[in-house]
Amino acid sequence: MALAIIGLSTLPYLHDFITDADGLKSWVPNLGIESVLTDANGKVHGFSTYRVFLYTLLIFVFACIGWAGWYQSARSKYYGGGIFLVLTSGAYHVALILFDLRKTAFNEAWPKFFVLLGLAVFMGYLWFRQNKLSFRRILVWAVLFIMALLPFFHDIITERGVGLRPWVPNFGIEQMLTDSEGYVRGLGSYRVLVYLFCIYLFSHLGWIGWFFDARGRKFRPFLMVPAALSFYQVVVIAMSWRETEFNSPNIKLYITIGLSVLLAINFYYNNKVSPKASIVA
Repeated sequence: MALAIIGLSTLPYLHDFITDADGLKSWVPNLGIESVLTDANGKVHGFSTYRVFLYTLLIFVFACIGWAGWYQSARSKYYGGGIFLVLTSGAYHVALILFDLRKTAFNEAWPKFFVLLGLAVFMGYLWFRQNKLSFRRILVWAVLFIMALLPFFHDIITERGVGLRPWVPNFGIEQMLTDSEGYVRGLGSYRVLVYLFCIYLFSHLGWIGWFFDARGRKFRPFLMVPAALSFYQVVVIAMSWRETEFNSPNIKLYITIGLSVLLAINFYYNNKVSPKASIVA
């Protein structure tokens, strides 16, 4: 289980190891998947390249695994239904990518918002009908609902090619983060910044939540590896380090291996079974 978790930690940057700007790297077997997914316009399921397709798909799969693990650990708790709601949001976006539905009405922000809201109300009603209702529990469900919006939060507050939507208060954040060349923290637009930041935050919250709710499980310490990697990527985006060595796949691999080794050593020494002392009569 520990090895599986460590292996999953590589998903957010796996595309860097198997592809480059020209496509698959020479050592990677070509199974023809890229050709099958590429349309007449050269788009790969709506993405500009196979590399971008893999990057987006794998980060969503990585996030969903974290949320699925958290749900498995907490499904009997009062917020288990809320976690399932967030998992549903992530899985829905994986389906959008796999079935090439990103350019359809299925990917519109407000339909997704109201479907999730309806699902949250329905699931909340079923749960609270059999359990005690309290302000704290409602607040937790509300926070989880907001987390479910993270994969498309950029669509809610911004519009492609326009910027912030008219109803969104302008606090000057976009202007503050934009440099003299027009880049927003090294990215092409504020919309892209919000998109990437929210995806990695969405991923991190699932894994760190699973870590806190997996008490008593021997694999629990190793959940810190994917949680740390997703948090690291949040920091990279926030600090505008995407074009620096801090964002290289090698650095992320070193972090994965180093943290895994430290956790393995700690796990070994904290879980050793000491021989029973002999009783002297």
